[in-house]
Parts: sequence; structure tokens; C-alpha cells
Amino acid sequence: MAPPTTTLLRYLYPDGRVQAALPLRMVEAPAGVVAGWLSSGSEIAYWATTEGEDPRAVPLDSRFHQHLTTAQRAWTGGSVLRVIPLAEPWQVLHFWNADGTFAGWYVNLESEKRRDRLGLVAVDWHLDVLISADFEAEWKDEDEAAAAVKTEYLRDEDLDHARRTGEAIMADPRSFIDALGRWDVTHSPAVSEPALTLPVGWDVL
Repeated sequence: MAPPTTTLLRYLYPDGRVQAALPLRMVEAPAGVVAGWLSSGSEIAYWATTEGEDPRAVPLDSRFHQHLTTAQRAWTGGSVLRVIPLAEPWQVLHFWNADGTFAGWYVNLESEKRRDRLGLVAVDWHLDVLISADFEAEWKDEDEAAAAVKTEYLRDEDLDHARRTGEAIMADPRSFIDALGRWDVTHSPAVSEPALTLPVGWDVL
């Protein structure tokens, strides 16, 4: 049987509901790592208010004091390469500019991944790290994580883990990226890859 060419990355809310679903076109990766393109225009599901709006359009002081769900939409912007070591509390998104030059890395701090019938499942910890193409690192979404941890949407111990992990990465971002592998050098933007659609049952665990 031929190996699958696509997989589904899903994030869960801490209570086990689906928060997001992202279809990826897989590329060859070392053992213990899943890598794939989220192609521009692909159908995704992403966290949403009950009215279907992006929660980031809601003021931060009330963003997490409501029932959050998920809604389908299209991935906008360019194609993104996600490199996902299954046992690590992070994954790394690789971004390119519209002219094809490499823009940098986005380290998503999250739980270790587990496999399920559609692909991979993880819990996002809201706090992230940005690493520029010249290896300058900075926090992203510190304010959002601080707001989320006061609610049901982020546990204190998970935010503590995220912060410790991020601090270790930021202490030497070049070594972190070198250890991951220079996917920005070996892969080019997937500008010609067709958009993907969500599989049937993406919202069922």
C-alpha cells in the first residue's frame, strides 16, 4: 500500500473539542517527524466565536470569556511548510515572502502530538516564538496567552511549559534551527501546489 500523500493536523481545546483542522500535503521527513505544506487557498477549520468570527477580532479582555468553537474558512496568504517533530512541545512553520525569499520561522508552542485516524492531534498553548531569517528571536502573543491562562482555554502548567520551552529556543535560535534542519534551503515555496479540502469527519474525534 502506498503511503498517504496528505494528513490532517488538528488542534483541540483543553476540553477535547476540535479547535482547528489543517490539511497538509506531506513531504519526506525523518523518522519521528511529519512535514507538510499547507497550501494557499486550502479549506481549513479554525477557532471561532459562536457567530463564526475570528476570536482575534474580539477585544482581549473578553476573548476567552465566551464559548469558542470552530468554523471553516480558506487559508489566505502563501503556502506554509510545517515541520512537526511528534515528541516535541512545538512545531516550526516556514514562511516565504510573495517574491519567493524566505521570511523566517514561526515556532508554535504546543503539546506533544498523538496520531489518530485522520492524522495528528495536539493542544495549542497560545504562546509562540518568531525567528527572523537572520535568527533574531522574539515572543509572539504573550498578551493572548496571559489572557487565556485565566480561563478554561489554557492551563497554568501548559503556559509554564511553553514559556520554559520558548526561553530555551530563544537563548540560541540559530542552533535550534540547525538542529531542526534547514528546510528553508532544501525546500522552495509550494506556489504551484493545488489547494486541499478538509476530509469528511474532520470535526469528529
